[in-house]
Amino acid sequence: MKVANNERGPDGLRAVERTVGVLRALAGSPAGASLTELVTATEIPATTLHRMLGVLRGTALVRETADGRYALAAGTMTLARSYLDGLDLRQEALTVMRPLSAQTGETCHLGVLALAHVVYIEKIDSPSRVRMYSRVGQTNPALTTAIGRAILAHAPAHVVDEVIEAYGRLSDEPVDRGDVDALLARVRTDGYARDLQESELGICCVAAPVFDHTGHVVAGLSISAPATRFDAEAADRLGPQVRAAATELSGALGWSGASGRDDTDPQSDPGGRAPAPRSVPKAGRSTATVPR
Repeated sequence: MKVANNERGPDGLRAVERTVGVLRALAGSPAGASLTELVTATEIPATTLHRMLGVLRGTALVRETADGRYALAAGTMTLARSYLDGLDLRQEALTVMRPLSAQTGETCHLGVLALAHVVYIEKIDSPSRVRMYSRVGQTNPALTTAIGRAILAHAPAHVVDEVIEAYGRLSDEPVDRGDVDALLARVRTDGYARDLQESELGICCVAAPVFDHTGHVVAGLSISAPATRFDAEAADRLGPQVRAAATELSGALGWSGASGRDDTDPQSDPGGRAPAPRSVPKAGRSTATVPR
């Protein structure tokens, strides 16, 4: 296929640009689009566009629906699957964790939910001489950590139930479900979770959820710091930075920006900032900061 050359570059480059434009237009119309609609969306002449669609149909990237509209075909799923299979959560996370740690000057963690705990699967140490001690593979209770709260705020209700039940068995400490719901609602409203020495004495954290291509939460991204240089005001100042980094990572994992949560789920956002909970469990362990 050859199209007229112009100031935007050689024929081949222009053809690629137009092809990508067509595929993006079809991606925005899952039910399909007519030739006229595609002409409007791409600004490609109808005759040229018709030839392009014929070529794309031959590559199984585009199909024609029963009512004569054009839509993406199965070939695009093969490409998408190859992309997703090649993703490594930890490797993708490092591309946002390194700059986040450098910008904030604090330790950055990536964690996933494992039963009633959060497991840290990647970290970037703070450049500061005095910083928190942690290691990859370390665990902390999900209910008391910022990462755990960020994940649970977007998890199904039954997962939250299981975590609460498991925490109660492990700690022999009562947990008020209403207080947990209020805390998680605030996380959804703000877009990030806080942990002000509630998991480990002397350590504060702020975390945001990470979503995959299906819209389901798969991890949490956080920054952690000694309480001597981190308070509620710092959490509110740094929270948006962590949220932005988590959103960037989610996009790299194929997230489109829509949550995979069921809107009928009782854990869904009630639409307003929730009050702080009264009796969310707190841990009493002490983690010393160490000079490095």
